[in-house]
Amino acid sequence: MFPHFSSIAKLARLFTLLTLFVLSLEPLLGQHKDLLPFDTTNYELQEAVYKEALQADLKLHFYKPKSGLKEPSPAILFFFGGGWTGGNHQHFATHSKYLASRGIIAITADYRVRKEHGTTPIEAIQDARDALRFVVEHADELAIDTSQIVVGGGSAGGHLALCTALIDHFDEAEKLEYMPKALVLYNPVVNTTSAGFGSKMLGKDTINASPYHHVSVEMPPTLIFHGKDDTTVPISNIYALEKKMDSLGVENTIYIYPDQKHGFFNVGRQPSHRYFLETLYQSDQFLVDQGFLTGQPSFELSNKID
Repeated sequence: MFPHFSSIAKLARLFTLLTLFVLSLEPLLGQHKDLLPFDTTNYELQEAVYKEALQADLKLHFYKPKSGLKEPSPAILFFFGGGWTGGNHQHFATHSKYLASRGIIAITADYRVRKEHGTTPIEAIQDARDALRFVVEHADELAIDTSQIVVGGGSAGGHLALCTALIDHFDEAEKLEYMPKALVLYNPVVNTTSAGFGSKMLGKDTINASPYHHVSVEMPPTLIFHGKDDTTVPISNIYALEKKMDSLGVENTIYIYPDQKHGFFNVGRQPSHRYFLETLYQSDQFLVDQGFLTGQPSFELSNKID
């Protein structure tokens, strides 16, 4: 006997909640403890509240080189993944420690998530754009060069990074006029309609919040890493975004990893941190090519993606 329609709807909602819960744990799953091939202590950590939201004070966490910092300095602002439901700024801490050792100020941002704050992806978009606004408006005191600010993130955090460049629909007061100078994205949510990820959480705003539907010729150079077997963010979404960027002349570099699923890039996900190191190495080279870093990555790879 088939279950009643209302039971099916409840099961569907339960499945969605379980999926979001797994995404919120994504950086913690399958951790390996192998040593990293670079120094993770060559940084100084500072914090600043960038927004006093109703639910919480939101902070930026600045990883600065201990010495040799050029002032003003380039900066990269990271947003964590977790399906806009969970996660925290530590997701990109290891990326940030490494990049600080390479001479760039790396910043990880808090933002509101459903599990902790009872919010929707809309508030997360607003927080991301306000975080970037804070960095730009306080650049002088932060010793940051506003002509060299990169924004990055993973999964839902990659979506937020894209939103800082493409989506002003939800700005609460004055529009953010600043455009990031590059984007570094790890299996990002790029399409929030039913063809991608997040439509049930966004409801009527699925198009308004969908980066794919707002790509423009002003979009900055973009680097994307994605697993071909990703079942959370379909690889077809990335191919469609690539086609649209190409048609508009937007500079983009996309690395597709065969047989890899969502979250493959996270530190500790594989023995010897293989794909974490490969994506970090390629991110470093991209930042060099774009003029944000100089020299070569401070570690070597045993296996490098073509």
